[in-house]
Amino acid sequence: MSARARRGPRDGRAQWLAPLWCLSAALGVLRTPASQAFNLDVDKLTVYSGPEGSYFGYAVDFHIPAARTASVLVGAPKANTSQPDIVEGGAVYYCPWPAEGSAQCKQIPFDNTNNRKIRVNGTKEPIEFKSNQWFGATVKAHRGEVVACAPLYHWRTLKPTPEKDPVGTCYVAIQNFSAYAEYSPCRNSNADPEGQGYCQAGFSLDFYKNGDLIVGGPGSFYWQGQVITASIADIIANYSFKDILRKLAREKQTDVAPASYDDSYLGEIHYLAHLLFLKRMDDVLIGALSSWNVYLYLQVSALVFRDPQILAVTEVFGRFGSAVATLRDLNQDGYNGIKRGKVLIYNGNKDGLHTKASQILQGLWASQTIPSGFGFTLRGDSDIDKNDYPGRVSFFSQRAHFPEGRKVAVYRARPVVTVDAQLLLHPMIINLENKTCQIPESVSPVACFSLKVCASVAGQSISNTIGLTAEVYLDTLKQKGAVKRTLFLDNNQSHFIFPLTIKRQKSLQCQDFVVYLRDETEFRDKLSPINISLNYSLDESTFKEGLDVKPILNYYKENTVTEQAHILVDCGEDNMCIPDLKLSARPDKYQVIIGDENHLMLVINARNEGEGAYEAELFVMIPEEADYVGIERSNKGLRPLSCEYKMENTSRMVVCDLGNPMVAGTNYSLGLRFAVPRLEKTNMSINDLQIRSSNKDNPDSNFVSLQINITAVAQVEIRGVSHPPQIVLPVPNWEPEEELHKEEGVGPVVEHIYELHNIGPSTISDTLLEVGWPFSARDEFLLYIFHIQTLGPLQCQTNPDINPLDIKPATPPEDTPELSAFLRNSTIPHLVRKRDVRVPEPHRQSPAKILNCTNIECLQISCLVGRLEGGESAVLKVRSRLWAKTFLQVTTLTHMHTPCREPLLKSSIKTSVIWATPNVSFSIPLWVIILAILLGLLVLAILTLALWKCGFFDRARPPQDDMNDREQLTDEKTIET
Repeated sequence: MSARARRGPRDGRAQWLAPLWCLSAALGVLRTPASQAFNLDVDKLTVYSGPEGSYFGYAVDFHIPAARTASVLVGAPKANTSQPDIVEGGAVYYCPWPAEGSAQCKQIPFDNTNNRKIRVNGTKEPIEFKSNQWFGATVKAHRGEVVACAPLYHWRTLKPTPEKDPVGTCYVAIQNFSAYAEYSPCRNSNADPEGQGYCQAGFSLDFYKNGDLIVGGPGSFYWQGQVITASIADIIANYSFKDILRKLAREKQTDVAPASYDDSYLGEIHYLAHLLFLKRMDDVLIGALSSWNVYLYLQVSALVFRDPQILAVTEVFGRFGSAVATLRDLNQDGYNGIKRGKVLIYNGNKDGLHTKASQILQGLWASQTIPSGFGFTLRGDSDIDKNDYPGRVSFFSQRAHFPEGRKVAVYRARPVVTVDAQLLLHPMIINLENKTCQIPESVSPVACFSLKVCASVAGQSISNTIGLTAEVYLDTLKQKGAVKRTLFLDNNQSHFIFPLTIKRQKSLQCQDFVVYLRDETEFRDKLSPINISLNYSLDESTFKEGLDVKPILNYYKENTVTEQAHILVDCGEDNMCIPDLKLSARPDKYQVIIGDENHLMLVINARNEGEGAYEAELFVMIPEEADYVGIERSNKGLRPLSCEYKMENTSRMVVCDLGNPMVAGTNYSLGLRFAVPRLEKTNMSINDLQIRSSNKDNPDSNFVSLQINITAVAQVEIRGVSHPPQIVLPVPNWEPEEELHKEEGVGPVVEHIYELHNIGPSTISDTLLEVGWPFSARDEFLLYIFHIQTLGPLQCQTNPDINPLDIKPATPPEDTPELSAFLRNSTIPHLVRKRDVRVPEPHRQSPAKILNCTNIECLQISCLVGRLEGGESAVLKVRSRLWAKTFLQVTTLTHMHTPCREPLLKSSIKTSVIWATPNVSFSIPLWVIILAILLGLLVLAILTLALWKCGFFDRARPPQDDMNDREQLTDEKTIET
């Protein structure tokens, strides 16, 4: 089966037009009444209404048959008419302009007849079908001629087998609707699909510039489509109501093309060329439903076009480009514009169209459904109110599936005022030394310059006098809150608002002002330009009363004008200063000590070997370890400049003023002092020292960076105290216990306190403190530890553990006055002397034996010292008891020294243990004493002789070591630790 044989039934093909128009209606987006207007007046518009459900407004056009006369033509393709037996045949309405009072739109009687009939086999049957023909789907007017078409008009062929085909038909009205003629170019006896059976003539409609008619028939030749042209004069001259199949001699039609062009729809409205007129050259504007874009082709020579300019929007389902129309030169700037629907208006320019819409018209009425259809039909290019500006029409639909709306809105164009404004300054370079103006109520003259605000206006159909509101702002480059360098002499303000009345006939009209500069002490910036800005707007209070359409400023003309003045600087004839800034720096010391009261001074040299540097400043970034103290003033070789501390975000800096300007040849040396209290790293960096100026060319100096070494120095000492300083055995009122269960039964308390003191200046950390504690000798305890306490950053452990016998400790007593004083005051003597004890001097036959960690077993106390700042201490407190049993059974005079190992500093802390015999006195006669002594000596001699004879001394002789020890026997025992 061929491609042509696969076509559907003719009746199905004829109904294709309705859903296509349904889609074409879905253009508007539901909006509240608003606009971003250029020169279409959205406040004063005319609205026409038609019958409900008639699709009133589906097609619109302006009818201007003669000067000073105008009306609006509105198509309603589903309207009912007075035609007998015709249902919704469609109509075209004539709406008067301006709409005064209760004037209504009236149907134009293009056709009042019923369906024409022919006799077939003796029976009259209709040969045409006008019901639902969509008459008024297209309407066009050209001068005094009006054409309206019914693209769904059906025709019955004259074949024996009756067939009904949508060939379409059009009607022409002339002479102020006094004469009418029908024109149906596709109606013939061969209405097959391969011919013009589905032509739908009048689907699109337009006029050539010479007045000839252009009719589109998209359904001809298997929907290849065709375009047909004819002269209106020929249509009128050859019209006959009875000659239903007539042809015009000078009619032109595009012919059938190869089958590959099937379904091209040539002649469909969206692809039919609309013309823009740019400098008398025809350019083509096309709205494409397939891409929802609008394409503008500018003709550069005969039938030679540029690549298209594409307009597109991102409205989802907005059907952008469904309606396209020219507005002629809407703002009278010499370039035509176009509009398309939402409605968006684009003005023309020499390169085609502005890519930004100059005006957006939103929907005017609320709709219960979406889309609302506003903007479905567009028409412009007509000056209906004779103000030399073309108006436009848009259509609004209130229903969703079909554009069954019944409203048409006519917008009038507002006169466009184009202002040419200027700012004139004299002089444009101000000499601060030339002080020629006097401020009212001031005795000091000031530098000043004159300012002229000038403007002229132009526009079509504007008033002879235009009132403007002008606003002038001085020194606008200065941010809000900054000092404005210039002020108006009249009001001492940096801005001025005033009315400016311009007559259209004159070229430039000006208003004069005087502007003065503040005193130099009030500002620093002398290089940046003094920017002056003029803003202007239309003064609506000057509009004439009763003005129907108010003028508007040209949207494409900036309403802001700027000009600049400059301050005269000593920079040569070109008034441009190019400095050559040099910077060097060195510290007064290259090493600082952590914790010391460090004061570091930077000696900085700043030079300018070029032209003047304005607003020259030295910037010194302060490192995190340092604080700014001030500038060095005692050294006569250093310049005491003005410097201040500043902070921007988290950056700290010192900023010094080097002059405004820092003239050529300047050579400054200055000193900046810093405290450096926060030192932890091995070096400190002082980065980003730089001179900066406000000059445009070569404004800054080189960067300078410095490195300062950081050293840690700390003097540490150990000092301590012992309580008691000595112990005398036996202890009064104390007896040793056979089995020890409590601490009190062990012996006298011996407490030592060791203080590790950081004299500074630097902080120390991770220091190890070790104490060797005399613990036992020959498996007998010496000083038995019950408790270890620390103050400060100390973490201690012992080896072996303290209190190995798990004797129950006593409740720690309060510190003695000596210990309390030591803890409160670190300045007490390091060596605490022995307290005075009235005891007899022991009789010693040999020197005391010293016990330390080299000849006895010591318990090791190891303490890790944390962070200690200069002047801080860590304290170790040891509570022990002298193991009394050991010393009561030992007859040796012993000295015990602690600590046994002192890795940091030695501390002389001693505890003396003394065993004394009580001193007892009696009153006995001398002779009795002498006699007793003699008797005693005699008894001793006899006893010794008896024992010797018995060999007792030979059997009891001890080992040599014991003999050596026994040589040190005494009846008193003293132990020092």
